[in-house]
Amino acid sequence: MDTRDDAGFIPFGGGLLLQSVDFFPPIVDDPYKFGQIAAANALSDIYAMGGEPLTAMNLVGFPANLEMAILRDILAGGLSKIAESGAKLCGGHSVEDAEPKYGLSVTGFVETDKVVRNEGAEAGDALVLTKPLGFGILTTAVKRELVTEDDIEAAINAAATLNKSAAEAMKENDASAATDVTGYGFLGHLAEMLRANEGIGAVVRLSEVPVHERVAKLAADGCYPGGLKNNREYLGGYVASDGVSDEEALPLFDPQTSGGLLISVPEDSKASLLRALDVRGVSAAVVGEVVSGSGVRVVS
Repeated sequence: MDTRDDAGFIPFGGGLLLQSVDFFPPIVDDPYKFGQIAAANALSDIYAMGGEPLTAMNLVGFPANLEMAILRDILAGGLSKIAESGAKLCGGHSVEDAEPKYGLSVTGFVETDKVVRNEGAEAGDALVLTKPLGFGILTTAVKRELVTEDDIEAAINAAATLNKSAAEAMKENDASAATDVTGYGFLGHLAEMLRANEGIGAVVRLSEVPVHERVAKLAADGCYPGGLKNNREYLGGYVASDGVSDEEALPLFDPQTSGGLLISVPEDSKASLLRALDVRGVSAAVVGEVVSGSGVRVVS
């Protein structure tokens, strides 16, 4: 709890039993895709700690006036990702609600010497990000009818992609620390990682940060979720910009749903990690480095 790790854990069976939970209302109209994204998001906390999901349980809120076919599609989408992860679905619980909600409670396992926590980053580490940013901005644009879901298909598919392959590559390459990028945005989760250790900060190179197509312009035009503003205000003086405008930095604060892994890795393991990610089809980018000091400096 002190370092806000992605999953809780207790010693069990010679390793660590991991536990996490997440659920939310629809962020896309397609119920099957919504189920996939929600499940991938819940499973991501286990992957962020280097673990393997073992079991999952559905958490469902659903209105009585909607067709049951919609719920079947949501659950089918979730099941497809549970199966892809190798975990077993062990039932769940549903309640009547004013709006649909779906997610999972997930139990996982990791060997004690293989766990990757969000503490442990050291000055000199490279920061590697495994998915583009901007999904919150894009789904807000869909709600405002500025774009269609067809327009952001690539971003929807990225959100539905498990972080399984990224976690496998991370475990093979001596990661110092890791977290998944979700509701607090890239900079919010980076800040959690840095604050878990004393005496470290980070430099982030905006030009190297992958961002989904259309995101920069939409954000500059004022299209972004309220959570982005909250994230930016929360970080306050912790983040400083050097040659980067407030508008240009907006995607770094964007709350993500089922974002990628943010991995802190020693410089001498960086190339090996990038190769391992590439072999697995994961498009990753080195977006900055950990430095001595405190806070985050965003440069162009």
